[in-house]
Amino acid sequence: MVTVTIGLMGFGRIGRNLFRILYDRSDVRIGVISDIADPEALTYLLRFDTLLGRFPDLVSYKDGYLYSVGKEFPFIQGADPGDVDWRAYGVDYVVEATGRDRPRDQLLKHMACGARRVLLCVPPADPPDRSIVYGVNHDQLQPGDRIISNASCTAHCAAPILRVLNDVFGVAHAHLSVVHAFSSIQRLADVPADELRLSRAAAENIVPADTNAGHVLDSVLPELAGRVSATALRVPVANGSIVDMTIWFERDISVERINEVMRTAAAGPYRHVLEYAADPIVSSDVIGSHFSSVFDSLATMALGARQAKIIAWFDNSWAYTNRLVDLIRHCAEQDEHMGRQQ
Repeated sequence: MVTVTIGLMGFGRIGRNLFRILYDRSDVRIGVISDIADPEALTYLLRFDTLLGRFPDLVSYKDGYLYSVGKEFPFIQGADPGDVDWRAYGVDYVVEATGRDRPRDQLLKHMACGARRVLLCVPPADPPDRSIVYGVNHDQLQPGDRIISNASCTAHCAAPILRVLNDVFGVAHAHLSVVHAFSSIQRLADVPADELRLSRAAAENIVPADTNAGHVLDSVLPELAGRVSATALRVPVANGSIVDMTIWFERDISVERINEVMRTAAAGPYRHVLEYAADPIVSSDVIGSHFSSVFDSLATMALGARQAKIIAWFDNSWAYTNRLVDLIRHCAEQDEHMGRQQ
């Protein structure tokens, strides 16, 4: 089994999710954690999580290290690319989980400090070498790709469905309405922010917001480039979101045909990332789901011979973080294969 060591820059929601998934694993190990916030405060947020519950094992912080299951994880306070000597910690890949859309020249500093690849948890300011939605286009990853985007949680939800339906019925155009749980970029009360609508109280308002889902999907599904548009609403729930898709097709469809195509895809080549739901689920039912996309078969509507409305659910960050781990493993296996060939 290939073992890979990651350096984790940023210990917010995605970073702490990643720690929960990896802390007791040996195939992907955390070599060092870097965050500018108080380590004791971050340890507390790791131990007690409103969405995920208490950390499943004893975890503590002391003298620059996190401790859990008999392991120690160095915890340092580098703020920017170039601040951490990744070589000193044996890091293979850096996971950029700071939530900042850094330009390419900054991200390259991670590699100057010893990282072989950088994996991004937000779409970057400059185009990455590759945007990957694992389970949909991870086979497109190339050995020379060094700055790799893990796309977005919305893209991970929509891409499997759009790929499957395009292969069978042909997608002429799709519009995505993303109904997204509120997040840390919003405010608890009406407090000034650079983006005025995001300055309004998150738990008391439905807030129209920008989304880059269409742009990200253009890079993930080039066969649909220019044919997918998107809007977003942030709503007062803590977790559990929807992608509501209105799709115009090139061939005739029906509810029964769409559902059967999706059911067999979820049982076949997309079983790792796509779930077919036949029950009347609501947003809380997908909290903690590791599936990128939960297709709601009861919500499928035919709006005409070649137009349909489709709903898919996703957990805001847990599924996304699991796909990040899949991507890390895929990078490691690719690099190991290349090393054997040299």
